[in-house]
Amino acid sequence: MISERNLENSSLIKGNSSSYQSTPSRITPSIPSFLLAVILCEILAFIFIPKASSYGLFWLFIGLTVPFLAWFLVYWRVYQSVFVTKKADPVPQLDARWAPFKFNGWGNEPLTAYMMESEEESDDLLLYLHGYNSRMFKGESRAIHLQSLGINIVSLDQRGFGDQGKRKDWTLLKVLTDIEGLLISVPEVFRFTPSRLWIYGHSMGGLLTIRLSSHPSGWWAESLRGIILESPVASFPKIIDKLLPGRAVMAKPWVRHILRREHERIHPDLSIRYANAQLPYCGIPNVPTLVIQSENDEVLGQDHFDLIRSHLLENSEIHVIDMPHSSQFDFDERREVVEKWMRSQLLEV
Repeated sequence: MISERNLENSSLIKGNSSSYQSTPSRITPSIPSFLLAVILCEILAFIFIPKASSYGLFWLFIGLTVPFLAWFLVYWRVYQSVFVTKKADPVPQLDARWAPFKFNGWGNEPLTAYMMESEEESDDLLLYLHGYNSRMFKGESRAIHLQSLGINIVSLDQRGFGDQGKRKDWTLLKVLTDIEGLLISVPEVFRFTPSRLWIYGHSMGGLLTIRLSSHPSGWWAESLRGIILESPVASFPKIIDKLLPGRAVMAKPWVRHILRREHERIHPDLSIRYANAQLPYCGIPNVPTLVIQSENDEVLGQDHFDLIRSHLLENSEIHVIDMPHSSQFDFDERREVVEKWMRSQLLEV
């Protein structure tokens, strides 16, 4: 979910694209937690006090609480599907030219990112953002290719994916704040403030790129020159529909209530709206944009691309290429399109 922020508590605010207040620790009992405790007591009584099952009052309480138990199970399943990311599979090591560094992300949590400096003197920078349930290693070939053009590269395993950890209470807003924290750290890490910045986003990284580039702040508000979107996500609600288990999609109003409740718990400084985490509500970039779309996108289908075509501005260049969605595969045609566009960008002052 994307929403405009409340500035009353601004001690952790880092930019314009996300939420910045830490999730408060709740110590007062809520009605759902009280009911769950009652259900657990009933289960324990049934196991350890056999005589309890002979009383009608016991079964009356069971009958009253069983619907709540079913509700909790569905609630937990939705939470696990959307707010907890999958464990990462092990992968080979990154290219030796990547240099790790630390920075502070959402809630000032320490995170790790990587930089690959240009082999020639340059104060240009490109940020590469991978997709959902992916990691920077899978798109490493894209970063290395652009580094060969004389550009400094920075990237990271996003929160919840790869080696970054922090899988629980995952939200897109936390990832956005992490990336803003990364950008804030760039001048200190590289020992210069980049004069020009480009952002390359694949899949979900594309939606992150759209939001960041349409709500820039800090040094990158002046330095951002353009963005590259590869088979980008254009609607987070459509992604949530794919994440939900079984027939949960059929109960959308109920599911939306759960999603809203959890987002407001995690991000108390926001008034969450389900529909605004998609184009055009999340923002429209006002910079040159290169879109590279998989012709037969087996992951996202056509819906996201239709949103992209409908809402991007005239300074966008769109190429549909016969390639799979996954960034794990690379093709000469993609490299040629990106290199041609990037070289024209580098020629501009």
